[in-house]
Amino acid sequence: MTTSQSLSFFRPVRAVSVAAAGGLGTVAPGVALSLAHKSAMTLRVTEGQAWVTLGHGPDDRSSDVFLCGGQTLQVAAGQHVVVEAIGGRAVQFRWAPFSVADTRPVAWWRRASLGNGMPAHGESCYA
Repeated sequence: MTTSQSLSFFRPVRAVSVAAAGGLGTVAPGVALSLAHKSAMTLRVTEGQAWVTLGHGPDDRSSDVFLCGGQTLQVAAGQHVVVEAIGGRAVQFRWAPFSVADTRPVAWWRRASLGNGMPAHGESCYA
């Protein structure tokens, strides 16, 4: 396999503004989407499965989270987020300002979080 063949497997991260679309967005399979905002935000997957990589947050840790349709993740102000579709299908999501209504408690078996302790609300996801 040549270097050019190897590089064709990877697509670059795209920085896209979803604010103009009312906070709604879609990530196609094989594409990564980069998001960040000055204030705290909520990422809600409305359809599909997503692999979300959270950049350094308030506690200076980064982590990966897997979300399915209906699950929500709280994102700290200024935290960088990369969203990728998994399972061979596109992911549809909503990127909206954080609200207190999004802070309801969640049972441990419904968390899709790996190591960061931030709740992912909704049904469990087996990605």
